[in-house]
Amino acid sequence: MSGRSFGRLAARSPSADDEAFLEALYLDSRPDLGALPVPRGVIEGIARHQRAMQVDDYARRFAAPETWLVTEEERPVARIVLAEEAGALRVVDLSVALAARRKGIARCILRALQQERARVTLRVRSGNLAARRLYGALGFTLLHADDAAMELEWRRTGAHPE
Repeated sequence: MSGRSFGRLAARSPSADDEAFLEALYLDSRPDLGALPVPRGVIEGIARHQRAMQVDDYARRFAAPETWLVTEEERPVARIVLAEEAGALRVVDLSVALAARRKGIARCILRALQQERARVTLRVRSGNLAARRLYGALGFTLLHADDAAMELEWRRTGAHPE
């Protein structure tokens, strides 16, 4: 992987220089950790450990997951993990930095994927109302749900299951 784009956004493989951004991004996506009544250093240690477990989990569950650091004007704003799965492009994870949220970053990324592929799938936490609204506005439909998460799918009009 060298580089790619998602509409107006560029993307590249993360490097060791991106670790501080990726650690902060993980914490941004886990407000529950920030609420723990323990020192910040403990929270950061837990987050580092959980992030490492997440990377290992993605490598175990998906044949060749691609991780992209998304940038806007060369500034990191998001990370996306993509994988091929059952004839679809799977958005394994999409995290946008807190400072970059509500600026159309996720919408731009997902629209670019919809231009590229006939079928895109993803899973979203049931409580993530902002993400659920975005996915609904982009035409994602519910495949199934449980108490914790919802499995969503987008199909280009006229696309048939593969």
